[in-house]
Amino acid sequence: MTGGKRLRIAALFVIVLVFAFIMDMSSNAITDNTLTRNDTGDGDAVYDLVLNADGLDEDYSYQLKVREEQPSDKQANELFTQAKKEIDDSFCEEGQSVEQVRGHINMKEAYAQGAVEAEWTLSDYDVVDIDGDVNQEAFESVDDEQGKLISASVELSCGEHRQLYDFSFMVFPDELDAGERLIKDINRHIDSEMSKSGTKKLTLPDEVDGVKLSWSQEKSNTAGKIAMLEVVVIVLLVLEKKEKKKTAQKERNIQLQLEYPEIVSKMAILMGSGMTVEQAWNRITARYLDERKNNDENIMPAYEEMLVTEREISDGVTGRKAYAGFAERVKLPCYLDLSIKSIKWSQVGASRNKDGMKYHACYCAADKKTEGSTVFITDYGTNYHGKLGCSKLKRTVHKVHKSEVDGKNLCSKCKGEGT
Repeated sequence: MTGGKRLRIAALFVIVLVFAFIMDMSSNAITDNTLTRNDTGDGDAVYDLVLNADGLDEDYSYQLKVREEQPSDKQANELFTQAKKEIDDSFCEEGQSVEQVRGHINMKEAYAQGAVEAEWTLSDYDVVDIDGDVNQEAFESVDDEQGKLISASVELSCGEHRQLYDFSFMVFPDELDAGERLIKDINRHIDSEMSKSGTKKLTLPDEVDGVKLSWSQEKSNTAGKIAMLEVVVIVLLVLEKKEKKKTAQKERNIQLQLEYPEIVSKMAILMGSGMTVEQAWNRITARYLDERKNNDENIMPAYEEMLVTEREISDGVTGRKAYAGFAERVKLPCYLDLSIKSIKWSQVGASRNKDGMKYHACYCAADKKTEGSTVFITDYGTNYHGKLGCSKLKRTVHKVHKSEVDGKNLCSKCKGEGT
């Protein structure tokens, strides 16, 4: 920016400040100690003044409220005439006249652009309230055709001038269709009957306006509501039962998992001492029954399922099927380990699996070649194992839908039957 341009901008600022100062001084100045009043209808004017007088130590802030200009008689009459015309034009709703008023009337507080104030008085506020609304309940049947005559008196004021404006108007109820009119007449008849004294019973009309009436008491819907409530309660009970069952199953699975290591440990010890799976199984269940007799509350789900399996074998079910049923009931893959059998090492050569195949040594059985030592086999395996905890004996089963097998081969035993 050049120096000349900056100088011109500075000069412009100075001119604006000087002009504002002059305007401020002129607006604050009072010529001949006179103040200008607002025109009639514009309201009072408020001036903030500063008074300087002998005897005052400092200037005194002085606020003065100046009433608007007071109209002359001629001006007041002209404003009253204007106000009356505005009343005539705005009193009734559009399309109505003082000969027939329905619904609402308009009673303003000021007219002639606020120069004339109005205070309204009506002859019957039961028919038309202070807000100008027509009370539909205030009419008799004859009023539907004749209407009600209401007087209105308006006191108009303009400064010190006053003037009354009186007129009348006819009020009618809202226009009704045939059905609404019939209901209204029925209500009138019933109200008339209820106003009678000394009668215990209320007689309902059998005919109104030439229309035959038939009355019946509305049926109570209590039965339907109760039935609906019963349905809701049943649904809630079913949901609660399912939730409890789900929670109980979850707790049972947790308990089964906690009991599993104990059962496997007992089976390993008993089978290691030379017992068969069935013998070890029966020994464990027998001890559990003895403990349960002494403590009825000590119910252990895994041991209870072992008891079921024991009874099935006693009833003629094959051990293979009974143990498979046990695994299915507990629905925990870890219990498949219980299908393991223990035999003497000397019996390995003569033993065959379900497919008639011989058993060969697993790496963990390499040092178990002494007469009398125990090894472990399964009906479907082809190895014998020197340790119950051998990783080759552990199997993990996952339950999936057939569509999720990802091309895996069918089992030779169950042929992939299932869901």
